[in-house]
Amino acid sequence: MKMNKCGLSTAAFLISIAFSTAAFADRYRYEVIGEGIGHTRDEAYDAASYDASRKCYLNWGQSTQEQTILVEEQQPDTGYWYVKLAEGCISED
Repeated sequence: MKMNKCGLSTAAFLISIAFSTAAFADRYRYEVIGEGIGHTRDEAYDAASYDASRKCYLNWGQSTQEQTILVEEQQPDTGYWYVKLAEGCISED
């Protein structure tokens, strides 16, 4: 007995939904805050970005790569740069 292409496509689709937990999972979007310091603005930004991505990952989330810089300043007493940013994070329930 032969199945036509439509029947095969429908069967494959139904099987993929049956075995996919993501099809029924709720997705939550939230923001994590990252902070970093560095000799240069770029070093501080990289440290803050890493901090935010790490916090998202540790909360079983996935980064959206969307970032908003909240604070960016050079500390007058040390000369180091300080960056604080918010990064979008998505997790599934």
